[in-house]
Amino acid sequence: MSNFSKSEKEIFELRKQKISFFNEVSSKSFPTSYEGTVDIQDIVLKHQDIEPGKHTGIDVFIKGRILQGRSFGKLSFYDFLDNTGKTQLLVDKSNMNRKQLSLFENYDSGDIVGIFGEIMKTKKGELSIKVKSSNILSKSLRTLPEKWHGLKDKETRFRQRYLDFIVNPDSKRTIEMRSKIINLIRKFMESQGFIEVETPVLQPKAGGALAKPFTTHHNALGLDMYLRIAPELYLKRLIVGGFEKVFEVGKVFRNEGIDQTHLPEFTMMESYEAYVDVNTVMDMVENMCLHIFDELGIEKNIKFMDTEANFSGPWERASMYELVSKKFKIEIKHDSDIKKIKSSLKNQLDSKPEAESIGLLVNELFEKYIEDDINNPTFVTDYPVEVSPFARESKKKPGVTERFELFAFGSELANGFSELIDSEEQENRLKIQAQKKSKGDEEAHVEDQDYVEALQYGLPPTGGLGFGIDRFVMILTNNPSIREVTAFPHLKPEN
Repeated sequence: MSNFSKSEKEIFELRKQKISFFNEVSSKSFPTSYEGTVDIQDIVLKHQDIEPGKHTGIDVFIKGRILQGRSFGKLSFYDFLDNTGKTQLLVDKSNMNRKQLSLFENYDSGDIVGIFGEIMKTKKGELSIKVKSSNILSKSLRTLPEKWHGLKDKETRFRQRYLDFIVNPDSKRTIEMRSKIINLIRKFMESQGFIEVETPVLQPKAGGALAKPFTTHHNALGLDMYLRIAPELYLKRLIVGGFEKVFEVGKVFRNEGIDQTHLPEFTMMESYEAYVDVNTVMDMVENMCLHIFDELGIEKNIKFMDTEANFSGPWERASMYELVSKKFKIEIKHDSDIKKIKSSLKNQLDSKPEAESIGLLVNELFEKYIEDDINNPTFVTDYPVEVSPFARESKKKPGVTERFELFAFGSELANGFSELIDSEEQENRLKIQAQKKSKGDEEAHVEDQDYVEALQYGLPPTGGLGFGIDRFVMILTNNPSIREVTAFPHLKPEN
């Protein structure tokens, strides 16, 4: 109890002593279960319209947590919270036997109790449960913070998330909404004929994306392993193996920075479908998102922070090369002379670009000057080959791949492409990535000879998708930080 102040320690000890009291007063204290109860939400829905001052004669059992209490002579009122909502308890001391009254007088804010009482509405119009009896289910030894004064600090809220969920209903509703969204994603994918699979979280090679991995060690095998940065390469092995439509919802890990839209541990949905290209993937992700909007009853014109966007379809599809050319009023193609382009851009840029090829330059300019300003959902296409090691090169446009990234409100929501199926080309690209890694690029891809060997058995034309669930939940719940939509975000230790 070293983290207690003197006053907190005293409160803790006083509350602890009450455990013996409850056991002595009632044999029903601290039961192993409490059944036959009604949800507060159902009570509110069915009885909200009763007249002030009316007693319904309907008795119910409810269970939940006692919050703040207030006394006015013989009447006491308590806020009472369960999983579905909040109501008021009314305790009439003149109508309660001594034993039951002594129980209630010893409850503290935070105690979890079972209540038996009558549904009624006070003269002031407050829907209430008039308590007839109660028993304690679990004792709260610590004092709950006040809603607005005790738990406003964000770091405290995230560090003690369980308290945040108790006193801040919006935080709890966000996590409930997240669950609904993930469930709808699963149902949509299954309705399209996909099967959900599970791939290794611990992998001998960190592959499938350009990112720095977390490293660990497998003692039994005697080798270093990596928390996956993407399930991609294993999902595509399944396509090689004869599965035609697969998806996975799961955690991925990238040992990188933390900000409003990035966490080192986040949730993705990845899918792969044989015999389709990137256009089918774009259609699918748009249909999936619009389906979720409809199922949740969310308007397609939505506001996220101080910005509005229209998610009504069809969503715009725009070439990265065209967006950059339009932004800087200069035509840039895959075969443009990079020196001439850099010279033409010199007076329009904040700093000298580092890119050494046209493809890398276009990508650098897009990321730095354009993507943050994309609000309406937009599929940005024609990604350069240099930044797309697993995407198939376009047959119509040299130097670019059949790849897209979906942006909305300045944030990337999804990444998809026509998968590279040529084993020799894939091997060559991985060798280039390995060279970058040997020169110190921690995000470069490693060579994965087993994956190349799998491709040698034949990967059919395939469309792939990586969809960022956390950011999508941020938009649908109007939360500015990815930590708000994560039940337990990682934080630095206090000490």
